[in-house]
Amino acid sequence: MKRLLILAIIAAAGWLAWKSHRDAQGPEVIDHPVYAEMRVTTILENRAFEFALFIRSSDVDDCRTRARRSWEKTLAACATCRFTEPTCQEKLPPRYARLFDDVPIPSTYLSATRGTRGERDGRLVVYGLTDQEGEFVCEQMKSKILENYQGTAHCVRASGG
Repeated sequence: MKRLLILAIIAAAGWLAWKSHRDAQGPEVIDHPVYAEMRVTTILENRAFEFALFIRSSDVDDCRTRARRSWEKTLAACATCRFTEPTCQEKLPPRYARLFDDVPIPSTYLSATRGTRGERDGRLVVYGLTDQEGEFVCEQMKSKILENYQGTAHCVRASGG
């Protein structure tokens, strides 16, 4: 259970770091989004985990400015974490784009919808968990993120296959 709490803290910290670099004067409506994709892998107690964070940014500059900084603080506290260079793209592949429609996938994931102009919509998946662990970690991430996020957040349960 301790390693699951560590996973939740790592993932929530990445999200909160993204939020901490927000532009309070962001657009009211994001008409032409650019999607950031960031991945972190780690091994805890001989188990491999991958975090995939997808953020709907307002434009390329918004995506590039926030993407790298969002994980830097998180990774400084995680000696076993390995970071993949973030990417910014106008369209996500269909398998990831459906996350923004809250379509269930084989892993439970966190779905967050912005509440202010400075916040962004995001989806956070942790691969390598059982269904029960995924639900637990997602609920922990949701609670942590909602401490500083004015938007809404909920867990999309695994599809079971």
